Amino acid sequence: MKKNISFSLSFAFSLLLAGVLNAGAAECAAGMQGDADMNGVLTCSEAKKFAAERFSALDTNKDKRLNMDEMETGMSGIHKAMNTNGDETVDIQEYISYWCGTAPTNLKAAARGNKQPQFSKMDTNRDGMVSSGECQVLWSVRFRDADESRDGRLTSREYVQSTILWFADMDPNRDSSVTLSEWNKYWIGSCRTAKK
Repeated sequence: MKKNISFSLSFAFSLLLAGVLNAGAAECAAGMQGDADMNGVLTCSEAKKFAAERFSALDTNKDKRLNMDEMETGMSGIHKAMNTNGDETVDIQEYISYWCGTAPTNLKAAARGNKQPQFSKMDTNRDGMVSSGECQVLWSVRFRDADESRDGRLTSREYVQSTILWFADMDPNRDSSVTLSEWNKYWIGSCRTAKK
């Protein structure tokens, strides 16, 4: 019986991933965060450049370290930017559209994530690039992780609260600050050059 339940859950998750990837393939991700050449895919070099720019923007005191106050302030600003309809909460469509450029209308939040570097998690086919569909899979998981109330909407408090957990993952030496190296290790890891 346990074997059947486990297989059913694995099969259901596989269908969810396939559905999101196929739905995302039909969409153009011209607005994907970090996609500098606007070709609908995020390469390793684009991800590294974007991560460095995001780190610099969040590092408001310019000490080359992020503290929790800087993270909370930055995440509050990102929550406001995601909230395109002005209702004080962010739904899955707004969330995915912010990060990936577009979101299929039937997208649902996916299962909980893991602590693997974000670029590596997104690049599921290991071709050194992140497609729109791959982007949507990761950020739907991140949405689910942050949606504490499970109501399908992120309040600013929920989003900022999730930052505390992300910050802890980014700060492995627990010195209450995140260096650019720690930031890149969390967001990028060791990504491969795109396959030709």
